[in-house]
Order: sequence, then C-alpha cells, then structure tokens
Amino acid sequence: MEVWEKVFLKDADFLEDTHGKVGCVICHGGDSSLSDKDPAHEGIIADPSYVSCESCHQEIMEDDTHSLHHTLQGFKTVLEMRGGDLSEGSPLATAYENHCSQCHTTCGQCHISRPEEVEGGLLSSHEIRKTPSTQYNCVACHGSRVGDEYLGLNEGVPGDVHWTEESMICTECHDDTLHGSDGIATTRYDNPNAAKCEDCHDDVWTDTSDNPQHAQHLSDIQCQVCHSISYKNCYGCHVSIDEAGLPCRTSEPSVMDFEIGYNPIRSSERPYKYVILRHVPTCTGACDYYGSNLLSFFNALPTWKYATPHNIQLHTPQNESCEACHNNPEIFLSKDDVRPDELEANKDVIVYDTSFP
Repeated sequence: MEVWEKVFLKDADFLEDTHGKVGCVICHGGDSSLSDKDPAHEGIIADPSYVSCESCHQEIMEDDTHSLHHTLQGFKTVLEMRGGDLSEGSPLATAYENHCSQCHTTCGQCHISRPEEVEGGLLSSHEIRKTPSTQYNCVACHGSRVGDEYLGLNEGVPGDVHWTEESMICTECHDDTLHGSDGIATTRYDNPNAAKCEDCHDDVWTDTSDNPQHAQHLSDIQCQVCHSISYKNCYGCHVSIDEAGLPCRTSEPSVMDFEIGYNPIRSSERPYKYVILRHVPTCTGACDYYGSNLLSFFNALPTWKYATPHNIQLHTPQNESCEACHNNPEIFLSKDDVRPDELEANKDVIVYDTSFP
C-alpha cells in the first residue's frame, strides 16, 4: 500500500468512541468517496475547531461565543478603558494582535490538544476529552500565577487546600464558567456563573454562632482577605518585536506579596469593602514600542486590581488573632507600596487608615 493509504491510529479504542464512529470527514473535511490522494484531501482542516463542532454541539457553541476564552474581551475592555484605540490598523490594534490574540483558544485546544500558545500537541492520541486536563490545558495557559499558587509551586508557599487536601481539579469549581454565559462578559468577574466560595460553603453564611469572626466580617470582607496567603504580583511589562521578528515581552521579576485594599469593583455581587489586591503586569509604557501615549487614560483603572488568589488556607497569619490584621499596616496597600507614577490610578484602592476600624 502507498503511505497515504495507511492510517496510523495509536489508540484503536477511538474507533468505538462516538467521535470515531462518525468518520474523519465530518470533522476534518475532504472526500472519503475518492480513492486518489490529492482530490480526497482537498479542503482538509487540520484543526477543525469552530468549523465542525457546531454541527453537533450547537448550544455549547452558542454559549462559547460569549466566553472570554473565545472573545478575549477582558483584554479589550481594559485597553479601551485606559484610553486605547483598538480600531483596525491602529498601533494598539497591531500590538493586541501580536501579543494578546494568541491567548484565544478553540474547542480542540481544550478537549483534544494543548493550546497553540504552549505549542500544541495532542493530549492522548485522538481521544476527545469532555473535561479539559488541569495540567495540560488549564495550567498550561494559567500557570504562572494561578497554577503555581494552586499547586504550591511558589517557593515556601503551600498549595491551595482544595488541592492539597481534596485534589480538586479546576473544573470542579469552574465548569459552568468555561463556556461563557448568556451575554458578552466584559471581564472575568462579569459572569453570573462565576464560582463563589458560598457555592460549596453556604453553611458559613447560615451558621455563624460558632465563629464570631465570620459573624462580624462576612458582610464587608472578601473571603480571601482572611484565607489567602502570599501570592505572585507582576509589575512592569513591555511588549515588542525581537531581532528575529517575533513578538516578545520583557517583564520585571514577579514579587510574592499580600495586600489588602478597598474593593475597586464593589457591587451587589461583590459587596465587600476590603478585598485582596494584585498588581497586574502592566505599566504606563507597556506598549511604547508601537507608539507613544497609546493608553492615554492609563489612570482610569487601578494597577492594583481585585484578585482571587488560588492559595486558600484554613489558617493564615492574618486570621490567627484580631491584632494580626487590625492595626497591622504591613498587610494593607499603602501609599508607600504604590509606584509614584501609579498613585493616581490607585487612589481609590489605597488604604490610608490602616487601623481597619
């Protein structure tokens, strides 16, 4: 037989799977009725995600068109709120295309292969997994902060109790959020399906008699304020094109820190006055390679932003006693913690009175 007439399938069990029984062409295209190689392979699609999945999974695909994994609207929202012009052909749109758009994922990059951003590769032969792999999909993209925190890969900092004690994978909390919601989410916190602590720990809200700290603080303090520990903060980051013509990023070393500040997105969904803040990897000159002053209203958003660190512990330094938090300025975001050129951007989240009344 000619080489092209042979098909190598590592896992023959795939032929008994639902996807294996429908045949190759329903996903990859081509014409299986032809015996000549070239015409039979005409129109072949190597990665058929977003081309053929909809024919069988229409409802999921409709939701996914609203997903941040698909739209990357979170990036766009922040850039535009900072005064960025993302209109076609603009310098910032070019920067966005070079450095942000690669984070876009398709169905196959969660259920069949690793994401292209981390160089792809099938997860397990041709197996199509209903649940994405924590290691090869979720952490592959969300590893530097979320993955390292959750798995305990930051030196001297233990992993999240949900992992170390329960071995919970990402989708046990985030299953309903991955395919988006009924409408376009502008940020990752703008999603009615987002996981909340009370989804599993509702007894904390209904039975506070044995825990006076919960009784006193539940209404105005985010859970992570008491149950998170030091997490990774990334500061200045600059994007450019390297000598080989490839998009690259130049970032300052990340810093492990813990900062409590005022809630920058306070709402009925997140009513807390005090929350954990994380410095996000941006600075005033992040896109200077592409042009000057591309983020003309940089101060419109804080650089210390609402955060949900994935390193939850039952017992933490700040919940050991009342004094560990009250009147302890070391754990509050102060003016001295903020860079001079970012003071205006963070004026509403800095805690000036660290007595924490």
